[in-house]
Amino acid sequence: MDASRLPELIEGDGVVLRRWRVADAPAQHRAILESIEHLRPWMPWIAEEPQPLERRAELIGAWEREWELGGDVYLAIMAGSEVAGGAGLHRRIGPGGLEIGYWLHPAFTGRGLATAAARALAKAALALDGIDHVEIRHDRANAASGAVPVRLGFVLAGEQANPAPAPADSGTDLVWRMTRPAVWHGAAP
Repeated sequence: MDASRLPELIEGDGVVLRRWRVADAPAQHRAILESIEHLRPWMPWIAEEPQPLERRAELIGAWEREWELGGDVYLAIMAGSEVAGGAGLHRRIGPGGLEIGYWLHPAFTGRGLATAAARALAKAALALDGIDHVEIRHDRANAASGAVPVRLGFVLAGEQANPAPAPADSGTDLVWRMTRPAVWHGAAP
């Protein structure tokens, strides 16, 4: 599989991740509106919320175009027919790597969905030609997000200053990394 085309559907460990489409704007809108206070401490992008449904549809349309051009993929985390959160594979860490991002609606936390989603994303990313590592980054103070890479066998690769932290952030991100050989030798994901 060529790294120029990130997957639009990823399944595994009881979780389904599928690419957001403009038709999903109302469902995403509802999930984000219901999650604002839960996400506000940790997600810098939530500062732009709430935004009008029309703007959300435009944003998802831009994500669709980005994916079609070989860019990042933005995915819905589905629990049955319900939107449980969002995730993505992002090219912002340089050649050979993809960054995994995720968020959950508060009604879906504590069920292992973030871990299952990150595991599925790591497997999909490391199966792509040209991708030899994936990373998960989170603020040092965000223990819930930090538990995910630990459960999956990621290795702490370092720390990095975060110039645009969310309200509860310490301003220092932990960078967790998994490489393709780790998967080949049976380590998580």
